[in-house]
This record gives sequence, structure tokens and C-alpha cells, in this order.
Amino acid sequence: MVEQHYHEHFVGNSLKTLDVGFSIMAESKPTKKQKVLKFLAISSVIASLVLSSIALYYTSDIGSLESGVDGETTLSKTGSLYGTHGCEDGGFSIQSGIDSDGSGILEAGEVTDIKNVCHGTQGPPGPMGNRGYWGHNGTDGLNGTDGTNGTDGEIGVSSFIDSFTGSYGPCQEAVVIEMGNNSTSGEVESSINICFQELDSGRMTDIHPNSGNSFSTGCNGGLAVSDLFIFAAARDGNCLLYKIQDGNLQQLSANVDFAPGSNLGFIAHEDRIWFDANDGGGTQLWSTDGLTLWQETNLSAQIQPGDRLVATDDELVLQYGNGLMLFGDNDSLIPGTFSNLAAANNVLIYSTGASINLNGTILNAELKSDAVYHDGYYWFIATSDSDGPQLHRSDSSTLEKMTTNLQSTAGQIVTPTVVGSSIVFDSDGLVSFNTTSLVLSEMNTSIVNLNSQYIVKDDMLFFQCGIPSLGYELCVSDGGDAWLHSDYALGMDSSTPQHFTIVDDRLVGLVDHPTEGGQLVEIRDEGMVLLWDYHGGNFDAGTQGEIWFDNQMIYFIGDDPAVGLEMYGWAYGELTDDWIVIH
Repeated sequence: MVEQHYHEHFVGNSLKTLDVGFSIMAESKPTKKQKVLKFLAISSVIASLVLSSIALYYTSDIGSLESGVDGETTLSKTGSLYGTHGCEDGGFSIQSGIDSDGSGILEAGEVTDIKNVCHGTQGPPGPMGNRGYWGHNGTDGLNGTDGTNGTDGEIGVSSFIDSFTGSYGPCQEAVVIEMGNNSTSGEVESSINICFQELDSGRMTDIHPNSGNSFSTGCNGGLAVSDLFIFAAARDGNCLLYKIQDGNLQQLSANVDFAPGSNLGFIAHEDRIWFDANDGGGTQLWSTDGLTLWQETNLSAQIQPGDRLVATDDELVLQYGNGLMLFGDNDSLIPGTFSNLAAANNVLIYSTGASINLNGTILNAELKSDAVYHDGYYWFIATSDSDGPQLHRSDSSTLEKMTTNLQSTAGQIVTPTVVGSSIVFDSDGLVSFNTTSLVLSEMNTSIVNLNSQYIVKDDMLFFQCGIPSLGYELCVSDGGDAWLHSDYALGMDSSTPQHFTIVDDRLVGLVDHPTEGGQLVEIRDEGMVLLWDYHGGNFDAGTQGEIWFDNQMIYFIGDDPAVGLEMYGWAYGELTDDWIVIH
């Protein structure tokens, strides 16, 4: 049997014949009935061919016929559906119509019928198939060859723990446990210190015996570094050099009017403390490590009031009558007349005549204050034209005047100081120059009578201020505004806070309580907290000198009618958690 198959499919807008196929169906041996039917079928085909031949014979005589009118062509096209037209699982659309313009393309306006065919929903998953068989284990690989032995490492050192009881540092009844990782060096890396009484505090000196003052206006300077405290003190009319180390007082200079630090103060450099002094041969630069005194210079023009001593990372620089003397890897002298020596960002800045030398660049102005470095610029008060002292900045190449209307004494009480994103200084009150907006503003006009008692901690400026109806108390500024921090002496009385110092990230200072006298306090967010009242009476503290501290004690000068002005010390280990005090 022969079967003919026609398969058609639309591609785009054209009807394409995909395939025409013939197949001969294989049959088994025919029966008698099938032979008869086959004979009749063949006879019918033969008869049809004879009749067709006769018809062709008769129609061959018919003349040519005229063509009729062409019929219109019907076209169709398909398109996909995606979750629309009711086909949530997708499908396709069949569009059909008459090709009116004969373009061979079914256009949108020619579509007369649309049929949508939707896909069926996905059937449920079939059952899990049977688990496959485990594969066979592979054969073990060959063992690799042994590597060569490494070299022996260095012999390690054992750790150690030491402990003892008794007097230790600022505690007379101590239990101390010390630990380290090198028993050979014995270096202590951590310790636990327990004190079974109050840590040491009290008077440290009686240099001028009995009621005589051991400190005066011209003899009260000093500096503490690590476990060494060097200071000037008076006895028998002479200003001498002393040290306190491990709680012991010792005189370092001879019994002459040595006057240490009277012009330059004290400064640390290369593991020594430097200062000016006069051993009878003129005022020169000296230094000490606490054991030995060195005379560092033999200047023909001796050190005078107004000379300055500043330190950078690698140099100590003395400004004096004949020029600048630099102490570093190679000592040198820059001759000339210089003034207003300052340092910022480890760069020297000073005036020479009517010019400023900033890191070797000459700027046409005269320096009038200390300098600070902020956001790529050096900031300072200087005079560059007829406007007088104004705030300037320099990038080490150019000079810019930032203000025009400051007071003539601007920056002399509060020198330019970085607070947040502002430069804060005094100009008939506390003013702030915003380094972003470049705007100058006065902060809190109710704050008056500024002085040089100020310090910066955590981007905040703490300073002594005068406020009508409150007296002299502690104020604070964030660089944009200023306000009263705390009124330690309530009402009209003044606490006069001063000598602010940061000890192990704790801000401390001295106050003058109206009834209790001088007191050591810690300055916290919530106010000032009493740390130590050095005397039971109402006596001054801090009228001479400042606050100093080494690795154990905070020192300051206090008054007592029985012994006069003497040095007092307070062990701060409990404040900083270096000591556990049990009492």
C-alpha cells in the first residue's frame, strides 16, 4: 500500500512545504479474499485511465478559454504568548487574514481572526528512580618520597612569672605579679599590681626648710619624662636644679644661682632634657639625663629673654641673638637676625626682617603667632599689609590672607589652634575660622576674659573662661560654638580651672575651690570630679609652675603656711587601672 504524507508549517509569513514522503507498507502472504479485492482495485485503475484518455481526446477540440479573476490569498502567522491572554503557562497565537495589498505579508490591519493555543500546566514530578550502584574503589596511589629534613630552629626561651610583696613604686603594701616571655632578658611584659592601702600622695619637697618658699615666679619650671622629673627650685636665694626619681629627691646643680629654664623653659630631645642655665660663666644651653649635666653651647651672644627653643622630629633649634643653632646629626649655625620661631608639621617657621621663612620658602609677611598645620596648609597670624595682624595660610608656596578685621592682638592669648575643621583663636573674644566655608565667626559673646589656660582633647577645646554671674569656670568649644562645661564653684564664686594636662587619655587640671582651696580634678563629660585635695585647709595650688607627670605620679606646686610653696605628688595608678587598690 502506498501512503502520501504532506506536512506544512508557517515560517514567518510564508507557507513552506516541509516534506513529501512515500512509504510501502509490507504485507504478509495475501489470502484468497485479498487477491479478489486487489484484482478489482487494479481493474478500476485501468478503467479510469481508459476513460481519461477518451475525455482528453474530446476536449482537445475545445478552443482557448479566457482567464478568470485571480482569487484573494489568505495568510496566517504565529506568535508566542508569555503568561497573558489566559495562558498562564505560556502558549502561542495564530493570526489569519486576507492579504489585501498582495504584499505577501500579513499586516496588523489585515488580521481578521486570532486563535490562542495555551501550553498545559507542568505535571507533577515523577517518582524517584532506583539508586544506582556504588562504583568500585580505585587503587591506592604510590607513596611519595620523603622530603629532606629542615634545619634545627633556634632554642626558645622560657616564659617566667615573678611575684613579691612589700614596698613597690607608689605602694608601701603591695603584691605584684610580673610576667614575661623571655626568662633570659627578664623583660616584664605585663603585671598585676595590688595595693592594700592608698597609693602614695603628699608633699615631695621641703627644699627651703620650714616656712620658706621653695618656688618663686622666676624659679618654678620643670619637665617629667618616663621615670624622671627635672625641675627648678629655690634655696637660700639661689635657683637650683633638682630631680625626683623613684620617689627620691636629689640636687643636680652646684650651689650657685643656676636659674635653669628661666628663658627657654625645658624641652626633651635625644633622651635628655634641655634648658638654659648659668653656672657663673653666662647663660648657655644645657642638658641632663638625670645623672650628668652637659653644657651644650659656648655662645658669644648669651641666651636672653625672648629667645626660643623648639624641637622637630630630628632637630632641636635654638633662636638667639646671632642666629639659629641647629642640634641634630650635624650641629650647625644659620647666622642672622630671626624672631617668632615656631614649628608645625615638623617644619620650621620664623620671621627674618619683614619676611617669613617657611620650610625654605620666603613669604612677604611678618609672623605674629605660633603656627598649626591642617588640611594641607600652615595657619598663623601674620602682618602682610596695612590691615595689620590677620589670619593667613600657606601651602609652602603661596601666602593667602584669610581675614581683614581682626584685633591687633589677635592670637596672643589663644594661638591658632585646630578644633575639628576650624581654626580657633582669640580676637577680642573667642573666634572660629571654618576651613571649609572660609567664614569667620565669634563664638558665644557671653564668654569674656580669656586666658592662656586651654588644651585640645578629642577635637574639643577646653579652656578657662569668664562668664558674668558665674565667675571664672570651665568652658568648651567644638570649633563651631562654645559653652559652659561646668560650674565647679556654684554661683558667683570662681573655681579658676588651670594647668590642663592629659594623663593616659584622662584630662586633669587644678581648681581653686572657694572653701577647700586648691584641688586636683578629672574633667569628664558630666563635669569635674575631685581626685585629690592636697590640703585640708583653704590654700592655693598651681599659682606657681604647672602640672607635670611621670610614669607614676602627678606633680604640682601647692601652698602651706607651715612649709610654704612646695612640690606635691599624687599616684594616679588607680585612675588609669594600673593598680588595684584594696582598702
